Amino acid sequence: MSRWAYHLPILAYHRVGPFRADHVPTVSAEAFERQLELLARFQYRVLPLEDLISCLDRGERLPRRSVVITFDDGYAETHTVAWPLLKRFGYPAAVFVAPGEVGRAGFATWEQLAELARDGIAVGSHTMHHSYVPLLSAERLQEEFRQSKAVIESRIGRVVQCLSYPSGGFTPQAQAAARAAGYLAACTTNRSLPGASLDRWALRRIKMTERDAQPLRLLAKVSGHYDCFRRLKRPN
Repeated sequence: MSRWAYHLPILAYHRVGPFRADHVPTVSAEAFERQLELLARFQYRVLPLEDLISCLDRGERLPRRSVVITFDDGYAETHTVAWPLLKRFGYPAAVFVAPGEVGRAGFATWEQLAELARDGIAVGSHTMHHSYVPLLSAERLQEEFRQSKAVIESRIGRVVQCLSYPSGGFTPQAQAAARAAGYLAACTTNRSLPGASLDRWALRRIKMTERDAQPLRLLAKVSGHYDCFRRLKRPN
Protein backbone atom coordinates (compact mmCIF):
# COMPACT_ATOMS: atom_id res chain seq x y z
CA MET A 1 0.00 0.00 0.00
CA SER A 2 1.53 3.32 -1.07
CA ARG A 3 0.87 6.88 -0.01
CA TRP A 4 -1.43 7.08 -3.04
CA ALA A 5 -3.72 4.39 -1.64
CA TYR A 6 -6.56 4.93 0.83
CA HIS A 7 -5.44 5.66 4.41
CA LEU A 8 -8.08 5.92 7.10
CA PRO A 9 -7.77 9.54 8.34
CA ILE A 10 -6.47 9.99 11.88
CA LEU A 11 -7.06 13.62 12.86
CA ALA A 12 -4.53 15.24 15.20
CA TYR A 13 -5.37 18.09 17.57
CA HIS A 14 -3.44 19.69 20.39
CA ARG A 15 -5.44 22.35 22.22
CA VAL A 16 -9.11 23.16 21.60
CA GLY A 17 -10.20 26.47 23.08
CA PRO A 18 -9.04 30.09 23.32
CA PHE A 19 -5.90 31.11 21.44
CA ARG A 20 -3.01 32.09 23.67
CA ALA A 21 0.36 33.75 23.19
CA ASP A 22 2.28 30.49 23.00
CA HIS A 23 3.44 27.95 20.42
CA VAL A 24 0.66 25.40 20.99
CA PRO A 25 -1.36 24.56 17.85
CA THR A 26 -4.90 25.61 18.79
CA VAL A 27 -8.34 25.21 17.27
CA SER A 28 -11.13 27.36 18.70
CA ALA A 29 -14.12 25.67 20.29
CA GLU A 30 -16.33 27.13 17.55
CA ALA A 31 -14.18 25.70 14.74
CA PHE A 32 -13.91 22.33 16.48
CA GLU A 33 -17.68 22.16 16.93
CA ARG A 34 -18.13 23.07 13.27
CA GLN A 35 -15.75 20.30 12.22
CA LEU A 36 -17.70 17.76 14.26
CA GLU A 37 -20.94 19.03 12.74
CA LEU A 38 -19.51 18.57 9.25
CA LEU A 39 -18.43 15.01 10.02
CA ALA A 40 -21.99 14.30 11.11
CA ARG A 41 -23.51 16.06 8.09
CA PHE A 42 -21.32 14.15 5.64
CA GLN A 43 -22.13 10.92 7.50
CA TYR A 44 -18.62 10.02 8.57
CA ARG A 45 -18.20 7.48 11.33
CA VAL A 46 -15.79 8.41 14.10
CA LEU A 47 -14.05 5.25 15.25
CA PRO A 48 -12.07 4.55 18.41
CA LEU A 49 -8.38 4.18 17.64
CA GLU A 50 -8.67 0.63 19.00
CA ASP A 51 -11.06 -0.24 16.16
CA LEU A 52 -8.43 0.73 13.60
CA ILE A 53 -5.90 -1.43 15.40
CA SER A 54 -8.37 -4.34 15.43
CA CYS A 55 -8.81 -4.01 11.67
CA LEU A 56 -5.04 -4.21 11.25
CA ASP A 57 -4.86 -7.24 13.56
CA ARG A 58 -7.48 -9.09 11.55
CA GLY A 59 -6.17 -7.98 8.19
CA GLU A 60 -9.53 -6.42 7.36
CA ARG A 61 -10.13 -3.71 4.83
CA LEU A 62 -10.21 -0.30 6.48
CA PRO A 63 -13.75 1.12 6.60
CA ARG A 64 -14.35 4.01 4.21
CA ARG A 65 -16.00 7.27 5.31
CA SER A 66 -14.51 6.84 8.77
CA VAL A 67 -12.08 8.90 10.85
CA VAL A 68 -10.25 8.69 14.16
CA ILE A 69 -9.85 11.73 16.45
CA THR A 70 -6.72 12.17 18.59
CA PHE A 71 -5.24 14.82 20.89
CA ASP A 72 -1.60 15.24 21.87
CA ASP A 73 -0.19 16.54 25.16
CA GLY A 74 -3.33 16.36 27.34
CA TYR A 75 -4.08 20.05 27.79
CA ALA A 76 -6.74 20.94 30.35
CA GLU A 77 -9.00 22.12 27.52
CA THR A 78 -9.18 18.56 26.20
CA HIS A 79 -11.27 17.86 29.30
CA THR A 80 -13.08 21.18 29.72
CA VAL A 81 -13.72 22.17 26.08
CA ALA A 82 -13.22 19.29 23.63
CA TRP A 83 -14.73 16.48 25.70
CA PRO A 84 -18.19 18.09 26.18
CA LEU A 85 -18.41 18.67 22.42
CA LEU A 86 -17.34 15.11 21.65
CA LYS A 87 -19.99 13.82 24.08
CA ARG A 88 -22.68 15.89 22.39
CA PHE A 89 -21.96 14.13 19.10
CA GLY A 90 -21.26 10.75 20.67
CA TYR A 91 -17.74 10.66 19.21
CA PRO A 92 -14.86 8.69 20.74
CA ALA A 93 -11.28 9.96 20.80
CA ALA A 94 -7.79 9.23 22.10
CA VAL A 95 -5.59 11.59 24.10
CA PHE A 96 -1.82 11.09 24.48
CA VAL A 97 -0.17 12.40 27.64
CA ALA A 98 3.33 12.60 29.11
CA PRO A 99 3.10 11.78 32.84
CA GLY A 100 5.84 14.31 33.59
CA GLU A 101 3.50 17.09 32.38
CA VAL A 102 0.20 15.92 33.89
CA GLY A 103 -1.10 18.37 36.47
CA ARG A 104 1.24 21.20 35.47
CA ALA A 105 -0.23 24.60 34.66
CA GLY A 106 -2.36 24.29 31.53
CA PHE A 107 -2.41 20.49 31.51
CA ALA A 108 -5.14 18.10 32.62
CA THR A 109 -4.91 16.50 36.05
CA TRP A 110 -4.89 12.78 36.72
CA GLU A 111 -8.45 13.09 38.02
CA GLN A 112 -9.57 14.67 34.74
CA LEU A 113 -7.78 12.02 32.69
CA ALA A 114 -9.33 9.24 34.76
CA GLU A 115 -12.75 10.79 34.16
CA LEU A 116 -12.10 10.82 30.42
CA ALA A 117 -11.01 7.18 30.54
CA ARG A 118 -14.15 6.16 32.44
CA ASP A 119 -16.20 7.81 29.70
CA GLY A 120 -14.48 5.77 26.99
CA ILE A 121 -11.80 8.22 25.87
CA ALA A 122 -8.60 6.24 25.29
CA VAL A 123 -5.60 7.63 27.17
CA GLY A 124 -2.25 6.78 25.61
CA SER A 125 1.41 7.60 26.15
CA HIS A 126 3.32 10.58 24.78
CA THR A 127 6.54 9.28 26.40
CA MET A 128 7.38 9.96 30.03
CA HIS A 129 8.80 13.46 29.62
CA HIS A 130 7.64 14.53 26.15
CA SER A 131 11.06 13.54 24.81
CA TYR A 132 12.05 13.75 21.14
CA VAL A 133 12.48 10.07 20.38
CA PRO A 134 15.21 10.12 17.67
CA LEU A 135 17.64 11.71 20.16
CA LEU A 136 17.20 9.03 22.85
CA SER A 137 19.56 6.15 23.55
CA ALA A 138 18.22 2.61 23.44
CA GLU A 139 18.14 2.57 27.24
CA ARG A 140 16.24 5.85 27.45
CA LEU A 141 13.76 4.66 24.83
CA GLN A 142 12.82 1.70 26.98
CA GLU A 143 12.56 3.92 30.05
CA GLU A 144 10.42 6.58 28.37
CA PHE A 145 8.08 4.02 26.80
CA ARG A 146 7.76 1.49 29.61
CA GLN A 147 7.65 3.92 32.52
CA SER A 148 5.04 6.18 30.94
CA LYS A 149 2.80 3.22 30.14
CA ALA A 150 3.04 1.88 33.69
CA VAL A 151 2.41 5.25 35.34
CA ILE A 152 -0.63 6.08 33.19
CA GLU A 153 -2.15 2.64 33.75
CA SER A 154 -1.70 2.93 37.51
CA ARG A 155 -3.29 6.40 37.64
CA ILE A 156 -6.31 5.88 35.35
CA GLY A 157 -6.99 2.19 35.92
CA ARG A 158 -7.04 1.34 32.21
CA VAL A 159 -4.65 -0.50 29.91
CA VAL A 160 -2.59 1.82 27.70
CA GLN A 161 -2.53 0.44 24.18
CA CYS A 162 -1.08 3.23 22.04
CA LEU A 163 1.85 5.62 21.93
CA SER A 164 2.28 8.96 20.17
CA TYR A 165 5.82 10.08 19.28
CA PRO A 166 6.33 13.72 20.39
CA SER A 167 6.65 15.98 17.32
CA GLY A 168 6.16 12.82 15.26
CA GLY A 169 9.84 11.84 15.30
CA PHE A 170 10.70 8.15 15.32
CA THR A 171 13.30 5.63 14.17
CA PRO A 172 13.17 1.90 13.39
CA GLN A 173 14.75 1.35 16.81
CA ALA A 174 11.95 3.34 18.44
CA GLN A 175 9.35 1.29 16.62
CA ALA A 176 10.94 -1.90 17.92
CA ALA A 177 11.10 -0.45 21.44
CA ALA A 178 7.39 0.44 21.28
CA ARG A 179 6.54 -3.13 20.38
CA ALA A 180 8.78 -4.46 23.14
CA ALA A 181 7.14 -2.12 25.68
CA GLY A 182 3.75 -3.67 24.98
CA TYR A 183 2.07 -1.04 22.82
CA LEU A 184 -0.25 -2.24 20.07
CA ALA A 185 0.40 0.75 17.79
CA ALA A 186 2.13 4.12 17.64
CA CYS A 187 1.16 7.41 16.00
CA THR A 188 3.36 9.94 14.24
CA THR A 189 2.42 13.14 12.39
CA ASN A 190 3.04 13.42 8.65
CA ARG A 191 6.39 11.64 8.90
CA SER A 192 7.17 8.48 6.97
CA LEU A 193 9.98 6.17 6.03
CA PRO A 194 10.75 6.24 2.29
CA GLY A 195 8.22 4.14 0.43
CA ALA A 196 6.40 3.23 3.63
CA SER A 197 2.81 2.08 3.44
CA LEU A 198 0.40 1.81 6.36
CA ASP A 199 2.60 1.07 9.37
CA ARG A 200 0.96 0.39 12.72
CA TRP A 201 4.13 1.60 14.49
CA ALA A 202 4.04 4.91 12.61
CA LEU A 203 0.39 5.69 11.91
CA ARG A 204 0.34 8.96 10.01
CA ARG A 205 -2.04 11.62 11.25
CA ILE A 206 -3.47 14.82 9.80
CA LYS A 207 -2.92 18.11 11.65
CA MET A 208 -6.21 19.96 12.12
CA THR A 209 -6.37 23.75 12.06
CA GLU A 210 -8.86 26.56 12.48
CA ARG A 211 -9.33 26.74 8.71
CA ASP A 212 -10.56 23.16 8.54
CA ALA A 213 -14.03 24.32 9.56
CA GLN A 214 -14.45 25.07 5.84
CA PRO A 215 -16.33 22.14 4.26
CA LEU A 216 -14.05 21.62 1.26
CA ARG A 217 -10.90 21.69 3.37
CA LEU A 218 -12.36 19.23 5.83
CA LEU A 219 -13.52 16.89 3.06
CA ALA A 220 -10.03 16.89 1.57
CA LYS A 221 -8.49 15.95 4.90
CA VAL A 222 -10.96 13.14 5.65
CA SER A 223 -11.02 11.79 2.09
CA GLY A 224 -8.52 9.04 2.87
CA HIS A 225 -6.24 10.35 0.11
CA TYR A 226 -4.82 13.41 1.83
CA ASP A 227 -1.28 12.01 1.58
CA CYS A 228 -1.47 12.79 -2.13
CA PHE A 229 -1.63 16.52 -1.33
CA ARG A 230 0.92 16.92 1.45
CA ARG A 231 4.66 16.54 1.74
CA LEU A 232 5.63 13.64 3.96
CA LYS A 233 8.63 14.45 6.16
CA ARG A 234 11.52 12.21 7.13
CA PRO A 235 10.82 10.41 10.42
CA ASN A 236 13.78 12.03 12.17
